[in-house]
Amino acid sequence: MPDCSSLQRSLAWCQGRPELPGVRRRIYYISKYDILKWPTLPHDANGRLIGSAYQGDFTLRADASWKFIDIIPDKSQLTSEAQGEYPSQTQLNKLVAVHPSVGAEASAAAAYLNNNDNVFLVEDMKGAFRVVGSDKWQTKTTVAQDLGQGAAGSASTTINVEASDECPAPFYSGRIVTDDGTTSGTSVENNNGGSTTGGNTGGSTGGNTGGNTSTPASYNNTVTINGSSKNVSGGSVSITGPLRSLSFTGSNMLAIFVKNGSDESEANINSSKTSASWSGNIASGTIQVRRWNGTAEEPQEANWFTINVTAASSGGNTGGNTGGNTGGSTGGSTSGGGVVYTAEDGATYNRYVYLNGDKLYTPSKGGVTPINGTLQSIKVSGTNMHDVKLLYYDASGKAQLAPFTISSDKTSATWSGNLAPKQSAFVKCPDGNTADPKDILWFTIEILNEGEVWEDDI
Repeated sequence: MPDCSSLQRSLAWCQGRPELPGVRRRIYYISKYDILKWPTLPHDANGRLIGSAYQGDFTLRADASWKFIDIIPDKSQLTSEAQGEYPSQTQLNKLVAVHPSVGAEASAAAAYLNNNDNVFLVEDMKGAFRVVGSDKWQTKTTVAQDLGQGAAGSASTTINVEASDECPAPFYSGRIVTDDGTTSGTSVENNNGGSTTGGNTGGSTGGNTGGNTSTPASYNNTVTINGSSKNVSGGSVSITGPLRSLSFTGSNMLAIFVKNGSDESEANINSSKTSASWSGNIASGTIQVRRWNGTAEEPQEANWFTINVTAASSGGNTGGNTGGNTGGSTGGSTSGGGVVYTAEDGATYNRYVYLNGDKLYTPSKGGVTPINGTLQSIKVSGTNMHDVKLLYYDASGKAQLAPFTISSDKTSATWSGNLAPKQSAFVKCPDGNTADPKDILWFTIEILNEGEVWEDDI
């Protein structure tokens, strides 16, 4: 059963501690189009928000930066109010930013702020930045202008912003790449005791890419594709599809993107910026792999190599095609994979899985599948699947519950990450009992060192 223990905490205040009202004279904004990756707000396993400070940094397009608007602090204000009904209440964050000019440049603001989905950063009087705008809901921005009245009147351009969010204008202490350089906000502790780790200008630990911001990124030309090492220095490699997984190594890596036609996804880079992984399922086509070169402060986006994916022939071993030699299609024989079990709601879960792109078989429901090396990707299959999760423990021993991404036809689910040897990972799925729903253990993955052999205790 899920842990529904209370998240409530005491809220103290020291007598006489000053709480300075208002906002500072410069705000920043950017179009959501220019944001490649958002920082995250902390949640527990039940999806409940447990902190108000973003963790990580905004990753922007190579040529993008935060723009600023100078405002009149005495006439500007940031407020937040609850909206909606229980149990779906959210916060409506409202920003009123008054700019003193009504000239041509101020008037042009209406052209690029109205009808655009933006994010704003507002600095409070303690130096902490607050975010107005989220990746879940659209931001509404409107511009009004007043040329004043009479000799005693005042002119102004007023920017009104309304943005729904999970909490009142979350804190952000990560990197802010602007036209004038890079800055960051004051570090703010989350409600759960953790602290955000945004990096100061030129710092060595807190950029949106981590690592030393002055050290150029380096990428090794030996790339692991579907579990096999390939040299990509020639600019192009060819494989028989589907393309399921990619693994990269290097140092101070910034970002890697995999583009299939109009679809583009980003590889997951580990915290030390020395390895990255991507997982998916691309049957055929020409795949473009791009990366960010240079430093975190001045990244340059560039093409790296292409992968020519040829579709597997019908009945081949790759990918468990219907009627193929592996017999791995849904409902196939037990010798070729078959169904582990059928849940009460009609969902089926197949015996075979892909770990790091390699096709393996789980011995039974609740059984153990050992692998050697790091665990970077999992793909499972079935029919009408939903709510597949991975339970593991991080370096501090804290339990983490990560959801799989379910395909639109609910026949496959994928997870990607980077779990080191000497860890156990537990794949869980719902039992399908709508009267008393609960997660059950599907199978366990034991992650071993290279060359190590799994020995069952039984």
